Amino acid sequence: MSRETWNTIKHSKRFYVDTYRRAGSFLVASMIINLLLGITIYYLYFNQPEHDFYATSGVTPPVQLTYMDEPNFTAVPLLANDPDEDNENKVIPQ
Repeated sequence: MSRETWNTIKHSKRFYVDTYRRAGSFLVASMIINLLLGITIYYLYFNQPEHDFYATSGVTPPVQLTYMDEPNFTAVPLLANDPDEDNENKVIPQ
């Protein structure tokens, strides 16, 4: 086997080695990026502040609701009734 043939064979094998190493490096970098994104999503999801909930009828100002862990099984309503403004005599403009 001549030196020229031997160098050609080594050069063709080197291409596969370089490609394999580059693909392995990209795979490791991708895994690290995915791990960092997963940790970031986990941190942001579990460290959110408690939400504020408000109720309004559009006429009255918003009332902040209290957070409950279970439904209200009592007969007592949690919010006061809306004011009755339908009984007023309204003047039709002319």
